[in-house]
Amino acid sequence: MTPWGGPERRQARPSRTARPLAARAAALLTNARARAVLLQVLFLLAVAGLGWAGWTAVARGVARRGIHLDWGFWDRPAGFHLSALGPTIDLETWSLTRFGPDASYAEAMIAGAFNTVKVALLGIALATALGLVVGVARLSRNWLVNRLALAYVEFLRNTPLLVQLFFWYFAVFLQLPPGTLQHPPLRLLGGAVVLTNSGLAVGGTVAERFGRFVVDGGFQMSSEFAALVVGLAVYTSAFIAEIVRGGILAIPRGQMEAARSLGLAYTQALRFVVLPQALRIVIPPLGNQFLNLTKNSSLAIGVGFAELLTVASTISSQSFRSLETFTVVTLAYLAMSLAISAVLNLIRRVLALPA
Repeated sequence: MTPWGGPERRQARPSRTARPLAARAAALLTNARARAVLLQVLFLLAVAGLGWAGWTAVARGVARRGIHLDWGFWDRPAGFHLSALGPTIDLETWSLTRFGPDASYAEAMIAGAFNTVKVALLGIALATALGLVVGVARLSRNWLVNRLALAYVEFLRNTPLLVQLFFWYFAVFLQLPPGTLQHPPLRLLGGAVVLTNSGLAVGGTVAERFGRFVVDGGFQMSSEFAALVVGLAVYTSAFIAEIVRGGILAIPRGQMEAARSLGLAYTQALRFVVLPQALRIVIPPLGNQFLNLTKNSSLAIGVGFAELLTVASTISSQSFRSLETFTVVTLAYLAMSLAISAVLNLIRRVLALPA
């Protein structure tokens, strides 16, 4: 009995289900895998919290300055014409069409993104080919070839890219013959490549019209486009050359010696034995260079080529919607970079040796 005469209360005891739960929690904390998952969840929550705090701070700052975000302006007519802008997507019919002043701001951005993708693809292909050749030349036993390759690498990667783009545009492409009867175009590779100060043409047919030589058909690039692609490719090839050289040096020397002992020539051993193995090693750093080249294409504004950033600058100056415009530009570059990373990861998985 209690002092008040009531029945004595029983001391609280853990229920039958509480004990197993506590034991399970303790077991989870001692389990390394569960602990790792818990830490990752906590990390993601922390990142989400920081993101939310950052977004809230930006929203407050924008509201304090009287700026109101408006994402509806993308439907307005662009009203400008840039000759470099070609295909875009008609957002009403979801079909390919050619950009014109009647197109919307959103369609202008798509046309600019197409140009950026075109520059990136051509630049990556050309830079990889040049980098491979220069990287192999860096390992040449010929003193002159080795030193020339070294000078190529050191000069290009130690000078600003924008200066190099100015050089290619103003000192090279704009100084080419105009393609008149008195100053005919330069024809390379048996006429397959035609160069004038108006640009570069590959695989077209040269015809004379109104006192000028013009190219019909083939793949044609304006002088701004050609200067941008060549400048980006040459600059990036210097970095790729060093990556290739490092990849080849990472292959044990015995591989080359074994290939030579089987009767293969040096170039055959390099092509069929060493380079395929080096390729697996250099893919991750190569991916970094491809991403850099894609992002460096934004310097096209320096030579007047209309790519994504140039179009965004024009839209921003016309619509006064800089924050919305450059947010879309950021997301577009992020999407392109993630796509390049995904492709390289796929290639790396295909080339990986079976476990």
